[in-house]
Amino acid sequence: MEATVYDEQLAETIVLSDEGRNKTAFWIRLLCDCLSGKRSFDPIDVMENVIPLFDPSFNYRVLETWEWRWGELLPAFYNAESNEIVIRQDVYDGAIRMNPLDVITVAHEVVHCIQSIMLRFLRAIDCVDFTTELCRANSKELEHHEIQTDVITALVLFPDQLVKGLSKEEIERKYFIDPLMQLLCGIIRMAGSKLLEFLDNMQTMKEVERCAV
Repeated sequence: MEATVYDEQLAETIVLSDEGRNKTAFWIRLLCDCLSGKRSFDPIDVMENVIPLFDPSFNYRVLETWEWRWGELLPAFYNAESNEIVIRQDVYDGAIRMNPLDVITVAHEVVHCIQSIMLRFLRAIDCVDFTTELCRANSKELEHHEIQTDVITALVLFPDQLVKGLSKEEIERKYFIDPLMQLLCGIIRMAGSKLLEFLDNMQTMKEVERCAV
């Protein structure tokens, strides 16, 4: 879950539609499978080897049980401010042994981190409609974000739900064609905006040069 220890911290979270959650889960699973070479989602491997490829600023810490000061009910958390996942040692060891509960716990925090990366990426290229909300610990907004993360985590761990009952063409149309077109449109819009800005600056420079003659 999100770090409830930072009670006064305001965190910005990404808010997706049901369709957006499905697409997010599909692409998380697809990219992680391709980069890790594994057929199952291993959150420890993704945390240690995949996320750093996208975000070099990311870090994680594993603390011994005697060092853990957040209680039994918070075995791991993602701190968006420092961009790090903090995990209790027994949970980390359990996830390595593929203990289901520990795998789910670490996977949830990994998805939090990936959502943070997505927020920056989507804002940069402006290609997918989404909203954000500012939330504090124990707020309704944070509860909304936690539920969204739980849904995405479940879909990442059990991706068969993403394609159940769909033909190959429907899968391609739902997860491949549409996002790629959105990405292309976003890049075109961004490039067009930069071009107009450049032309406007050029016109301003011409006016300055004309007045200086």
